[in-house]
Amino acid sequence: MNGMQASNPNPNQRAAVSNMQRYLRQLSYFDPQIPAPPIDGVFDSATEQALRAFQRAEGLPETGTADRPTWDLLYRRYLQSLEQRGDPRAITLFPSLPQGYTVGEGDAQFLVRMIQFALQELSVLYEGLDDVPQSGVYDAETVRAVREFQRRHLLPETGRVDLVTWNALADAFNSTFGGYFSQ
Repeated sequence: MNGMQASNPNPNQRAAVSNMQRYLRQLSYFDPQIPAPPIDGVFDSATEQALRAFQRAEGLPETGTADRPTWDLLYRRYLQSLEQRGDPRAITLFPSLPQGYTVGEGDAQFLVRMIQFALQELSVLYEGLDDVPQSGVYDAETVRAVREFQRRHLLPETGRVDLVTWNALADAFNSTFGGYFSQ
């Protein structure tokens, strides 16, 4: 990855320069000393300036060349930046196996408490979902609230939560409260 200022770099070289530019661009968003290079796969003066600024900030020799120590550190800093500033990861609560899995009356588990919580929170939008217990036990009140939710979403009114009902519940909850609970 020496200067890479060839007029027609090969495709692998162009991809490597694009990656380097992407890493530098990510870091430039949060470090005003690193100018944002274009992401075009061309090692030009803007890319070299950004690379030198990165090397300066990291105490590396300011060569403007992506040697192995520079490349490795640039990649590590890029990954760290994504990890620190990325969106929080979601927890998938509804099991994907066994196929056809449902949660229903008599079940007692954490997933039931999450269903009850979502139904209770959605009661601000839908009448008939209030008074859902937060017990973690799928009781008659939970069945009634799930049926009401299913009716409003034109789903089969089984009173049980399968994958389709879960996804509708998650979509309704996320579209209503997505930003609220993440703050």
